[in-house]
Amino acid sequence: MSHKVEIAPTGRASCRGCKQNIAKGTPRFGEEFRNPYSEEGGLSYRYWHLACAATKVANELAPALAAYEGELEGRAEVEALVREHMKPEMPFAEHAPNGRARCRGCDETIPKGELRVAFERMFEGPAGPQKAAAYAHARCLAKYLEREKEAGREAPAPSDLLATVERHSGEKLAPEDLAALREGLGTA
Repeated sequence: MSHKVEIAPTGRASCRGCKQNIAKGTPRFGEEFRNPYSEEGGLSYRYWHLACAATKVANELAPALAAYEGELEGRAEVEALVREHMKPEMPFAEHAPNGRARCRGCDETIPKGELRVAFERMFEGPAGPQKAAAYAHARCLAKYLEREKEAGREAPAPSDLLATVERHSGEKLAPEDLAALREGLGTA
């Protein structure tokens, strides 16, 4: 898809993040998506203030911002926000920033601060197919992989998953986090 950064030609669009109007003449991020109301499957845009997009859709904004050659007031600040909010490639491990996610292995809530692994999943939403994250406790990884296989979905081998999570998570993982992942996968 072709996301873009541009100067707002009118003041009619509202930001998908803060819901405020995007003033004419200010920079905005256009997130291209397949229009669910188009019979031909046409494309449309959702618009964001750059700062709102940097915190909510940093991975999508980064390449569009890099490709934009025009002058942007506050570009360095927006780029810093993008770096701060970039999500690693999935699957990756992290400590839960809040206690809202449920584990796909045991169906319990993952408490804030607990080690979890994020997996990419697709679901059918009101705007068509969408990507989201599915989470599992480190201790439930083997059970999660088993559930995926039972549901007929492809699941990686535990050793392959561990190597991928370690590569995607980088310096965010402490030695004790790696030990917890190995234990949860039964490869300790």
